[in-house]
Amino acid sequence: MLDQPSKTKQLYRSSGAILGLAAGYVAMVMIGFQGMVASALFWGGGCVLGGVVAEKLFYWNNSRGQ
Repeated sequence: MLDQPSKTKQLYRSSGAILGLAAGYVAMVMIGFQGMVASALFWGGGCVLGGVVAEKLFYWNNSRGQ
């Protein structure tokens, strides 16, 4: 069974990935790219970057509280 901080970190990471997916889609549309390859690059990159940024935010929030 997972402990509570790990669940919270996963929640941050998942939320960040979803927001990154949306940001990647918006960026792709705003730039004017379309197609399967562009979608894969923008959406995949958005998910990864969103997850990484959210995890960094999680660690930053936890370090401030202590």
